[in-house]
Amino acid sequence: MWFFILLLITACNAEQPVVKADEITKILASGKSLQIKNTIIDGNLDFGKAGNRIDADILFEKCIFKGDVKAENLRFYGSMIFLGNEFQKETDFQNISVFGSMNFSKSVFKGKAAFTNMTVWAKNSYFSEVKANNRFSLDASDFHGNLSIMDSEFASQFSLQEVFVLGNLQGSNAKFEGSTDFAMLNVLRRTMFKYAKFKNKPDFSAAKATVELNP
Repeated sequence: MWFFILLLITACNAEQPVVKADEITKILASGKSLQIKNTIIDGNLDFGKAGNRIDADILFEKCIFKGDVKAENLRFYGSMIFLGNEFQKETDFQNISVFGSMNFSKSVFKGKAAFTNMTVWAKNSYFSEVKANNRFSLDASDFHGNLSIMDSEFASQFSLQEVFVLGNLQGSNAKFEGSTDFAMLNVLRRTMFKYAKFKNKPDFSAAKATVELNP
């Protein structure tokens, strides 16, 4: 069941609603799911404050995160859906396990973004149509399904070092303006970078993947 009280609390705001980050973790700690749209998230959001495991479904759509967003050494058993959001500071998800859906499509990352040492069991994980202004890393993460970064734009460093993808890796039409590190990448099915644009030569050293580049 989605939990709507946060939107009702802030509905009196004449402009875009604002909710404190700590209020979000309190709701998640109670086991209730969240659906928050078109809202400003004020303060640093640390999912660890909700406990070591989060069973609830999480949906943020077209929200602005004013502070850091962090999750470390947690287990997410519900869906993690972040659609079209703006992350103004650092985003740091590390050493987490995700058993539900993962989708960060159409989001903008203005600060550094690190999704490292994750284990994701979803059939599909999406970082499609993402715009990253700073370093973006998925290093040492295991995806037990498909991973998509297609149509995304990375203005700075991008790294998939030591990443394992059990399914397909889709990176078609992506743009890489900085250095790219695909060293020791392991993809068991197709690795597609058709029509992708690399400003610098990508590093696929020691990668175990058949890479499909521009025809």
